[in-house]
Amino acid sequence: MWQDLASALNELNKIYVQLIALAKKKHQALIMIDMATLENLLKEEEPLTKRIGELEQKRQKALIHLAVENRTIKKDTPMTKVIESAPTPQLRQILSQLYKALDQSTHEAKELSDNNAVLIKAAMKSAAYHLNRIGGAQVEPAYGSRGGEVVSHRKNFEFDA
Repeated sequence: MWQDLASALNELNKIYVQLIALAKKKHQALIMIDMATLENLLKEEEPLTKRIGELEQKRQKALIHLAVENRTIKKDTPMTKVIESAPTPQLRQILSQLYKALDQSTHEAKELSDNNAVLIKAAMKSAAYHLNRIGGAQVEPAYGSRGGEVVSHRKNFEFDA
């Protein structure tokens, strides 16, 4: 079971490294507003996130089997404590290195994802602003009777031309 855990951690880290590379490319595509590249990157990202889900299930199954064998491992036992209960010092060192690498990769992927989310929101607000400007829609600085925004429309087009 320890080998299964090490294998899952190693594979997860490899996938997260690929996901980080995609997130960096996505960041550049968002800055350049390159929608074609962004669409392709999203297609590449989908199988990676699916694989992460599968590997997480594999990791959880390995941890459940270890918990059955070793009663000191509980549901809420930190990973560092789980690693300390590995049978050999060499295995403890390998698991520790794999866990640290995975932890760093997940933190970097989360940070890149958060940064990209900010860019996506800004791009959507910008697009909505320009579409409203072209279409003549304007959000009033007051709320309506139902608590929603009040949107007024005016014609920006000359239909008599």
